[in-house]
Amino acid sequence: MKVILFVVMTVCSPPKTDKSCVELNIFVNMVHLKLAAKNLKTFYNRCEVEQARLVNSTLGEPAYCEKPGGYIADTVLLCLWRIVYWSAQVLTWLVLPFMQSYVNAGDFTAYGRVKAALFNNAIYYGLYLLVFALLLVYAIIKGVVINTEHLKVILVSASNTWGLFLLVVLLGYGFVELPRSLWHMGSRDYRLNKTYFNIDKMSVDKSEAEDGLKETYREARAVLNILKNEHGSREKAQIIMSKFPDEVIDELFPARNAMEFSSLSAADLHSVNSEKFLIRLHKRVISAVQYHHRTKAQWSSLMEQALFLEDISQAEFSGRLETKSCLHAPERVRYFWLVIAQRPLCMVLSIFLTCMTVLILISECTFFIVNPTLTPAGIIVDYAAKRFHYKYTQIVAMTIICYLCSCAYFTVFRLKIYQYYHLDPNRHTDGNSLLFSAILLCRLTPPICLNFLGMIHLDSHITMVKDFGVETQFTKLMGHLDVIPILAKGINIYLPICILIFCAITYYKLGTYLLHNLGFDQFIASDEFTQDMVSAGRALVQLERSSYNRHKERRRRDEEWSGRLGLCSIV
Repeated sequence: MKVILFVVMTVCSPPKTDKSCVELNIFVNMVHLKLAAKNLKTFYNRCEVEQARLVNSTLGEPAYCEKPGGYIADTVLLCLWRIVYWSAQVLTWLVLPFMQSYVNAGDFTAYGRVKAALFNNAIYYGLYLLVFALLLVYAIIKGVVINTEHLKVILVSASNTWGLFLLVVLLGYGFVELPRSLWHMGSRDYRLNKTYFNIDKMSVDKSEAEDGLKETYREARAVLNILKNEHGSREKAQIIMSKFPDEVIDELFPARNAMEFSSLSAADLHSVNSEKFLIRLHKRVISAVQYHHRTKAQWSSLMEQALFLEDISQAEFSGRLETKSCLHAPERVRYFWLVIAQRPLCMVLSIFLTCMTVLILISECTFFIVNPTLTPAGIIVDYAAKRFHYKYTQIVAMTIICYLCSCAYFTVFRLKIYQYYHLDPNRHTDGNSLLFSAILLCRLTPPICLNFLGMIHLDSHITMVKDFGVETQFTKLMGHLDVIPILAKGINIYLPICILIFCAITYYKLGTYLLHNLGFDQFIASDEFTQDMVSAGRALVQLERSSYNRHKERRRRDEEWSGRLGLCSIV
């Protein structure tokens, strides 16, 4: 789990304020996971309760209860849960949305950005207050006496139910796609063809980004020219122009002729010389520059990946690996790993993760059956806990939690919402995308904990049915969902079964086929149009390789002649 969260911080480089919020969010997530594992001390508390029952009865001698290592008192654990949970809620619903609106604002001053962020979030919070009011009215109609505790439970229930629905969608994709992605990593032909496809697809996005940047630059340049005599507005126009990197403009406009730029008449001065127009233009310029940087970085990354995969495929026949990689090792070691060992290892790991997926899906579909216990996760954890194997209980618990988080977060990292949300490597992720991912990560943590506790039969609803006698400090903090009858009757219990539906949709690629039929380019190996895009991408890679070879040969000749001329001058 730490590795996954480290990857997010490594590949993304947001502004410092965004990074601080994300680091705090990651810290809260890590504490959540650790405390979720610590909730397994409830088994020790159950043993204590059963021992007390035996002491008060004449059925026999009470059994010895072994205290787990790292035991934390219930009061301390509950206090920690309160701090961590409500910190996560404040981040999810207040701090991070405000920061996201602040980053997206196009105002020129900090005060203007704060004002715009407050206005945007007023609409955002109004919708949630409406949902909360509807739940409150529903509870009153059902005869629930509303007090402070019930208000807290309604608030928590609304948040967790939305988070659980989001978790179901993300897990339905991750449970299938994570093992399948590892399996495809073992198929070099599949990876290479998909890279060719992505290159041809990216060439369109790259051209679109360049055209968009050119258009916004022309407009910003024209606005600066017409506002040259307006002191206040001219400074703002200069700020807008400063967003364009000089090297990018030199690349897109080599000559920088005046004829290349659009012009505005004096009649346009009134409409241009306004705060709202300049703010909108500022937002468009920031978006266009970021989109151009992103597509350019993705293009370079895809080209490097295609050349790398071609070199590995060639090495299978030649027996020699000439390409460079991030693996700093001798050539024989790199050849053994990249050409021989990587493929079977990825396939074995994919099979293992598939088994994990099957085990957890069975647990998701059977955890509400309490007598007899059918959920595999509950059986394994209960078996280890009853024999006081707390170390193995912690290992099993952390393995399940980490796999749940891996599948959910894998979907978050793969999710792409056009130009709004896109996580990119090499420090090309914008602040809005990073903050949006932080909101998702923070929002998913409590539902993951509740879902895990339900699978191992530590949820308060299920433990009461089984006469468990105690409940975890986490469910004690959450309260009982009986306040809202529609939730108490099964949404939070039976909703995880819907994961099967989303798993089936992902397994049969129904979403991919739907998007493909709607006109969105999707990689379908058997499709004729996909094969055409693969061929076009292969041709682009060949052009890039030819250019690279020419540059390499030219550099070799220059070095050779430099050496000869240097030798002649010495003689």
